[in-house]
Amino acid sequence: MRSWKLGANPSFWLIVSGQAVSEMGASLGTLANSWLLLEATGSPAAVGSMWLLYFLPSLAVQLFIGPYLDRWDPKRVMIVSQLARSAAFACSFAAALTGLGGVWPVYLTSLVNGLVQPLYVPASLSLLPSVVKPEALTRANATLDGTLRLAMVGGPSLGGLLIGIFGGTAALALTAAAFAASGTLLAFCQSRSVSERAKREAWISMFAEGLRFFGKEPLLLRLGVLLSFVQFAVGVQMVLTLPYVVDELHGTASHAGLLLAGFPLGYAFGSMLVPTLSKRWPRSVIMMLSLLLGGTSFVALALVHSIWLAVCIEIIAGITAPFFHVHNTSLYQTRVPRQLLGRVLSVRLLIIRVTMPLGVWLGGLLGEQAGIRFVYAGMGLLIVIATVLLPLRARLLEAGQCERTVNTP
Repeated sequence: MRSWKLGANPSFWLIVSGQAVSEMGASLGTLANSWLLLEATGSPAAVGSMWLLYFLPSLAVQLFIGPYLDRWDPKRVMIVSQLARSAAFACSFAAALTGLGGVWPVYLTSLVNGLVQPLYVPASLSLLPSVVKPEALTRANATLDGTLRLAMVGGPSLGGLLIGIFGGTAALALTAAAFAASGTLLAFCQSRSVSERAKREAWISMFAEGLRFFGKEPLLLRLGVLLSFVQFAVGVQMVLTLPYVVDELHGTASHAGLLLAGFPLGYAFGSMLVPTLSKRWPRSVIMMLSLLLGGTSFVALALVHSIWLAVCIEIIAGITAPFFHVHNTSLYQTRVPRQLLGRVLSVRLLIIRVTMPLGVWLGGLLGEQAGIRFVYAGMGLLIVIATVLLPLRARLLEAGQCERTVNTP
């Protein structure tokens, strides 16, 4: 199937639409939870504790469940994950509606999301190659990634509006409905079944094989290490976005929604440029420039005092981001055999996400003690320095010159 035939692939578009609804709901729920907690406590550290409750169980599940993903149908894993998220947000909404709320519903949904995410993300990445031919993966990933980011624009924007008018409770109900709708759409997707070889292997051998694969592919390992720096900065930003808008830019919930929507809006536009510009520029150049500009955007946020300038910076950062992430995902999907994809992607997520709880913890701590602007500038410089020092360029050039498509239909 050539890339131009994606439009005739109904299963691909079911994946796109199902995940788009999910991302819109997730971004809406994240803003609602963060705002409710910040409103109740007034502390960035409390928001950090919510994210720690998300990440620590997530990493534990990531370690033990990851290798089994190659035994299971990724579509079923995604559907069950979405229904679990929907139930959690529905319970949180019911508790708030009946006056039994407080902060515990926020922590409940954070915990459930943390337990589900290690299942959902590798399954979603494994499902796409089972419905799209290898030669169409770059365009498919760009289309999917751009659509998801565009959906994330609606979540924060709608969330900021709802919170400003009705409070955070209404956003919880919409989040539950979005996850339920996502699971329903994914149920109609047609995909190829998992391999019999993966079903016969033991956990320890599957996990060890996932680790060993990174020894055979040093490029993928280095990309994972570099992404761990990026995820550290993302963890910091998760905690400090709302305090940054309220305390540093003197904004409101609606302004916070606009700022959160800026990055995915830019990402959606940038993803449309990836297939075209990737044919003109070397992959190594555009991937490294993408990371350098992303790090610079953190420094720029530390310097501005206008919410509108901050939104513009986030849009520009979003435009540059897919030039790294789309090619990074395609590298994994084309260089990893399909029967190993679930376990390798799970180990990859473990590598890149292990630093996020540290970023969440330090974000809340340093944001209160050293100042939000200082922390933003530090995170940007960290990404820039890691990108410059980590020797990726030669490996990326080598990968571009001798691309190996090891997936089989």
